[in-house]
Amino acid sequence: MQTINFLTAHFLPENSVGTNRVLSFANELSKFYQINIICLSEKGVIHKKEKVDYTKTITIYYINQQNYNGKSFLKRAYYEIIYSLKLIEVANTLICDKTIVTIPFMFLIPLVGYKILGYKILDIRDLQWEDLSEKNILNKLIKIVLTMIMVHGIKKFNYITVTNPYESHILSEQYGIDNVQILSNGIDKNRFEALSRKNIQPNPHFTVMYAGTLGIVQELRVLLDAARYLKDVKFILIGDGSEAKNLQKYAKIHQLSNVTFPGKVTWEELIEYYSNTSVLYAQLNEDCVSAMPSKLYEYTSVGLPIIYGGIGQAKSFVESLENAIVIKPNDTNVLIQAIEKCRKMSNTISDKNRALIKENYIREGIAIKILDVICR
Repeated sequence: MQTINFLTAHFLPENSVGTNRVLSFANELSKFYQINIICLSEKGVIHKKEKVDYTKTITIYYINQQNYNGKSFLKRAYYEIIYSLKLIEVANTLICDKTIVTIPFMFLIPLVGYKILGYKILDIRDLQWEDLSEKNILNKLIKIVLTMIMVHGIKKFNYITVTNPYESHILSEQYGIDNVQILSNGIDKNRFEALSRKNIQPNPHFTVMYAGTLGIVQELRVLLDAARYLKDVKFILIGDGSEAKNLQKYAKIHQLSNVTFPGKVTWEELIEYYSNTSVLYAQLNEDCVSAMPSKLYEYTSVGLPIIYGGIGQAKSFVESLENAIVIKPNDTNVLIQAIEKCRKMSNTISDKNRALIKENYIREGIAIKILDVICR
């Protein structure tokens, strides 16, 4: 049996989009290959065992990751490089036939490209360097240099997979890279079935919910500003992230009694929140053109109305949905108008949206396509 090394920053027990994508690929490939997953621990979480036999054909190698603040780009870049080198160091001790690298750790691209030999596949979940701000000359220069480094690194891989047509277009049209295939993100079959079967209870208290990362690019303060004006609307922000404390502090300063922060919740608890929600909200700032938040697949599976603030690939997806509104990101007045519009929607649950996910975005079906990539 041939062996595949899988390098990733995210894996179990961490619950994240990256983890779910890697796990679905690994489970499918492990039917035919021996899989070594070389990954980082969650920040600040210490794994006592550096090697864990997950299944008979999947072995996990953990590298403990310290808890650092990634809000600064330079600091985040420094740690990305350090931990990328550690992932590569372990991978080079494990003999394999092929190597798969999945990012968002963009510095894995050039480092793996030059430091790991043999057949290499790059799985890109986000073109982070494309989304960098160009607000001044220094930022523009950093973006130009990083783009050059990433493109040279990408060309060291034998095959590239991406998550959406926009990323594929950038790689082929701007970078001149032809060996690209789209393997979209999605939602696990069991999660989709749990959400699509769930009966949504009419909530007498109109509720807007966000579930996901409370980070910088989400710019969720706009949701709190909307809550300041819509006192009769309940707002729920589920999750954690670098901006969680700042958002909670902002809500406290403005005495927003209609806003709650449950923090991280279990999957079972999240389903119950979905069952008692009126509208689902998501946002990414205008720099995130290529990003397609996987949370939108989950939202769509629920069937509730969706408000999305953003541009680019995610905007195109939401515009194709029923009972969905796309607005300019980080605009309080426009967000308030969208919420008021959702109040008037009579058709609460969209079976059309659920059918779209079932037909195109079930993760297990998408993962089968990774076998074609390996064979090529």
